[in-house]
Amino acid sequence: SPYNVLLAGIGGTGVSTVAAILGMAAHLEGRRVMALNQTGLAQKFGAVLSHVRIADTAQALHSARIPAGEAHLLLGADLMVATSDESLAKLSSARTCTVVNTHEEMPAAFILDRDLPYRGAAMLSLLARSGRPEALSTIDATGLATALMGSSLTANVLLLGLASQRGLLPVSPAAIERALELNGAAVEQNKAAFRWGRHAAVNLELVRRCAEPGSTVEPLPRGLEEVIARRERFLVAYQSARYARRYRDCIERVKAAEARIEPGSTRLAEAVAKSYFKLLAYKDEYEVARLHAHTPFLSRTRGAFDGKARLKFYLSPPLFARLDPETGRPRKYAFGGWILPVFKALAAFRFLRGTPLDPFGYAAERRAERRLIADYEQLLSRLLEELDVPRLELAVQLAELPQSVRGYGPVKRAAMMSVEALRGELLEVWSRPQQADPPRASAA
Repeated sequence: SPYNVLLAGIGGTGVSTVAAILGMAAHLEGRRVMALNQTGLAQKFGAVLSHVRIADTAQALHSARIPAGEAHLLLGADLMVATSDESLAKLSSARTCTVVNTHEEMPAAFILDRDLPYRGAAMLSLLARSGRPEALSTIDATGLATALMGSSLTANVLLLGLASQRGLLPVSPAAIERALELNGAAVEQNKAAFRWGRHAAVNLELVRRCAEPGSTVEPLPRGLEEVIARRERFLVAYQSARYARRYRDCIERVKAAEARIEPGSTRLAEAVAKSYFKLLAYKDEYEVARLHAHTPFLSRTRGAFDGKARLKFYLSPPLFARLDPETGRPRKYAFGGWILPVFKALAAFRFLRGTPLDPFGYAAERRAERRLIADYEQLLSRLLEELDVPRLELAVQLAELPQSVRGYGPVKRAAMMSVEALRGELLEVWSRPQQADPPRASAA
């Protein structure tokens, strides 16, 4: 009977190419193959399921589509597609082995729903129940491929290598490497990724250490004090030490007020630490320039490519950007690498931010951003004066509202309007502390 491999991923990442390589490897060993690439082929980031059926004789293959419950291996390049109804229907708790990429890749629906949850643990649990629970292999293939190979495009081949070393493919590693050569695209890079995948099956920790031998990535903060300290350091680089002290002093007042009414609680302080920072560190022209000129961004970008990279920046300068007649939004314009000295000069003048000499500060969007800061500070003053135990949860909801203000230009304006309306509703409830159930904050 055929050996059935189901590949689940998203369009634009080469899932169907990996399926073709697997089929070519089977042909090289004299096997018969039927394959089908299903759904989302023409849609970048749309779901793609590739069915690959391998048998010793052509007579054993009756259909290119894997029947329900007949998949022997699920190669999940994307976790959300791997747990789709169409994919799960092919799995069997008695038959299916699973190799899945745990890298979090938001689907196209995220464009319309910015608060779309990514339930990675729940999806992995679902795969464990749908296939053989002891035969579930997980790996951040995208992260490892990017770190080891300089490109996430080889992640699917790395997954293929892991499955091969685990003995989950009906073709030999030599045949797969020969198929990669015949495919002709980034041969050495893909062969290296395949071999790294095989190494990961034997010693994943060693591969991780090779991927990040001297990682300088700052770990996620643990606890309120780390959250505050990291943001304080950022604000020093963003503007000045005085600006950072303004942030710290505000959080300290919130911490003291919260401790007074509920000792040990930090919910309100954590909400303010994140929201107030978001408002203070709005991304204006000076910050865009600083991030390009005075951070490791450019060196990392250049290091990802061989030779001399040609840089191009797409910007929408508010001083002269015109509206696109089709979208009604400001146009973006392409600028070459010559703009880097402009970035450096502009970043050096960030001390003008918010002063009468700031040429960008008179734009409507910049005035709105400064107004948000002032309004939030006034709101906090009121909350801290009137804070009590029954209204602590409501105070947290009010303090979290700025976290829903995202995007730029018209997107940000719409979010501001939505948040302002919800703020008014919550403040009405605040004025009537006897009311039990305040409205919950929703995405803006």
